[in-house]
Amino acid sequence: MRYAAALVALVLSLIVADAASAQTAGSDVGRFTVGAEALLWWFKSSPTPVPAVTDGVLDQPGTRVFLGGDSLDTGANPGFRVTAGYGLTERWGIEGSFFYVPPRSTSRSVASSGQPGSTDLILPFFDAVNGFESGTNISQAPDFRGRATETLSNSLLGAELNGSWALMPGGPWRLDMLGGFRYLRLRETYSLTTSSPFNPPNPQDIWHTSDEFETTNNFYGVQVGARARFDWGRWFATGALKFGLGAMVQSVDIDGSLVTNDFNNFKATQTFAGGYFALPSNIGSHTRTVFAVVPEIGLNLGYRITDWASVFAGYTFLYTNNVVRPGKQINRNINATQSVAITEDPAATLVGAAQPSFKFNSSDFWAQGLNVGLALRF
Repeated sequence: MRYAAALVALVLSLIVADAASAQTAGSDVGRFTVGAEALLWWFKSSPTPVPAVTDGVLDQPGTRVFLGGDSLDTGANPGFRVTAGYGLTERWGIEGSFFYVPPRSTSRSVASSGQPGSTDLILPFFDAVNGFESGTNISQAPDFRGRATETLSNSLLGAELNGSWALMPGGPWRLDMLGGFRYLRLRETYSLTTSSPFNPPNPQDIWHTSDEFETTNNFYGVQVGARARFDWGRWFATGALKFGLGAMVQSVDIDGSLVTNDFNNFKATQTFAGGYFALPSNIGSHTRTVFAVVPEIGLNLGYRITDWASVFAGYTFLYTNNVVRPGKQINRNINATQSVAITEDPAATLVGAAQPSFKFNSSDFWAQGLNVGLALRF
């Protein structure tokens, strides 16, 4: 985090902040300022620590991991931000902003033909009943081929409403103190899908599984901060240092299924609850509320085209210390007696320990990136 620390030091030394509410020199009393920005942000990669597909059981030497056991990254995420402010008096103002980075996905796949000599794909797990490493086949030569895909999708949304008070209301420097409310929502989904149909001359069949872990983090909190602007002719430099603290409402929704026609003489497909990691013992919705902090740094450099229109570009760093991310909610301790996909028994029923169980696993999260915008003052 040395990069973030350097940015904090820069903001404090320059005392620069938010380009949204102060784009032109002169009095803002009785005036509105509105701005629109295009965003290009990068998110902290989403951890997927559980190995999902390998070529063997994990305690076997030389076993290779094809999916899972790492992290997924959606790369550059485009979005937008809109802002508005109004000068109540020479010192007092009110302002708000809203940003949205729409859903973006990334995926990785692995496949095997199931032909003689091909690599058998294995979904490894820890057998919670017998206490040892085990696995179930996604492909098995020469009987059936297999394909597995892991997918991550994410989106980020935020809004804030602040009052501002000017410590230095005039001159080329303007310094404001901020206070108000902040909302932030991070939503992510990690899914693992597999397909394992028979190879000829076996009958043509359908065998699809799906495991889905969706997390939603909603932050509700109060916010304080400092903002300033320096004008030099038509050029200006701005930035913000804000700090929110409050409640993070964390939700994890788990679902899984097997769709197959193997149990009814290859007729119409049947759907059974549970895939591999998402089984009846952990499927459902889970919610808790924890304390979290949300600091933000913003830096901008702009140019006043006219007295009422400005363009600007800058950088934002946003952080929160306590979120749930989907890949970390997977429990690989499995009691296979309840899994139709593993036992290949349509009447599979849990016998013994209810595993996988569910437990919240927290992470931190950051988003950073570039912004380019236009502000109007009237």
